[in-house]
Amino acid sequence: MKTTTIMAAIVKTAIPAAAVFAVMALASVAAAGQNRNSKPTPVHGHGCVEAGVEARCLVVKEAESGTLYNLIVKGARPAIGTGIEFTGVPFDGMTTCMQGVALEVSAWARKDSLKCALPAAPAK
Repeated sequence: MKTTTIMAAIVKTAIPAAAVFAVMALASVAAAGQNRNSKPTPVHGHGCVEAGVEARCLVVKEAESGTLYNLIVKGARPAIGTGIEFTGVPFDGMTTCMQGVALEVSAWARKDSLKCALPAAPAK
């Protein structure tokens, strides 16, 4: 086979592949832009506050859905072992907590009707 024939075959397959890649990349960028412009859907739930596996992380297993939320709370934080009702929006970014759905909490309130277990004392 001649070199020109091989080059022609490469060009014939490379150009369509590059075009498909470019279209997919543009579609991905457009979809990402649409998601950032839309407002996140608020989440409302209740459950018992527990310590996350990482330092200063708070998690709540929502009592009805069973979804585990990683609570990002600015200001006063609920105590571990407290029952709370919370509202927030999904956090669009990375966290160090590495568990649950990250949720930026806009409001929370103590809910004494929830019977939560107190955290275990550290072993001596």
